[in-house]
Amino acid sequence: MNDQKTGRRGRTPSARNDRGGKRGNGEGTIYQRQSDGKWCASVSLDDGRRKVLYGKTRREVARKLTAALRDMQMGMPLPGDRLTLERFLLDWLATTVKPSRSSGTYLRYEAACRIRIIPKIGRVPLTKVGPAHVQKVQTELVAAGKSAATINLVRACLCSALTRAERWQLVQRNVVPLTEAPRSSADEPEPLTPEQAQAFLQAAAGHEFEYLFTVMLATGLRIGEALGLQWSAVSLESKRLQVRKQLIEIPRQPRQFGEPKSASGKRSVPLIPAAIGALHAQRARVLQHKLVAGSAWHDQDLVFPDQLGRFLVSRRVDRVFKSLLGQAGLPATFTPHSLRHSTGTYLTARGVPDRVVMEMLGHSSLEMTCRYQHVMSSMLNEAAEQLAAIFPSAASSFQY
Repeated sequence: MNDQKTGRRGRTPSARNDRGGKRGNGEGTIYQRQSDGKWCASVSLDDGRRKVLYGKTRREVARKLTAALRDMQMGMPLPGDRLTLERFLLDWLATTVKPSRSSGTYLRYEAACRIRIIPKIGRVPLTKVGPAHVQKVQTELVAAGKSAATINLVRACLCSALTRAERWQLVQRNVVPLTEAPRSSADEPEPLTPEQAQAFLQAAAGHEFEYLFTVMLATGLRIGEALGLQWSAVSLESKRLQVRKQLIEIPRQPRQFGEPKSASGKRSVPLIPAAIGALHAQRARVLQHKLVAGSAWHDQDLVFPDQLGRFLVSRRVDRVFKSLLGQAGLPATFTPHSLRHSTGTYLTARGVPDRVVMEMLGHSSLEMTCRYQHVMSSMLNEAAEQLAAIFPSAASSFQY
């Protein structure tokens, strides 16, 4: 039978609630289906579609309608099991992450959602996402041989998204903290001792990346900051460089400029003589590459480009770094990031205040600065000597 008022089969708009009362003003379109007696509320969406909410009683569906209208006014996705995790993540990336976070964070989160999360659990209704789903993603990433850093990035992305969903009352709680994060099997990189650093730079002498590694060690730049450094941010006369951009590398996407990891990452870094000499030599090398490349040159003003002016590939830098370690007879456990660790350690060993080290390295907190500081054996020996000086005659009183 067709509805006399709407023309829709099997639907009868009702002016009565489940106790027989009339529909309240401002509650929207609420009706009871004749086919099964289920109460429904119809909501008009911005794109012209209509969303139907269901409930066992008129009171229940009225509450859902009120919440839906409120969420629409606030620009939030409508609640309900039909809102999948994929749909929520895509909306969260576009409306929350992209406008408020750095471009690098957005690109990393977007890739984590697109490659790691959505293909595995994207179809799960948002309200049904549980610890088992998070564990499923982690287990499959571990089985695929992904690093702890990659898995923790996926966790951070999903945790941030579900925190927002919880704040919007789209889920009861964020389930990511209910699961255990994977532990990194690799030890935190150790800094090179001054002797090791000297041996490494000697092995790098004459190599294409000689000046890149020298500048990184002399300034504490991250690899992405060094590979994204432009000449317009370098003043050899003022002996300063400005960190304003970094190279962003996302799987299956073109390499591009992005903002530093945090607001504190934007900073001014002093240049010591070793860095100034390396940059002078690097400028001459870049000009030579530019002359040879001619019209094939990609002018991005990069300080450390490839032979055609394009971004260097960080994986290639890693391979060269490992090769030079071998030539210098140094442990293969060092990474390009070890140069940054070394810079912070050298500054600490020289008594530079933590706050100054924090500013130079672009850390967002002193706690992060402390993680980069390592006690060298030379520092321990010096401390032991100072301790021994306090008891100059004590040794004679002990019997061995």
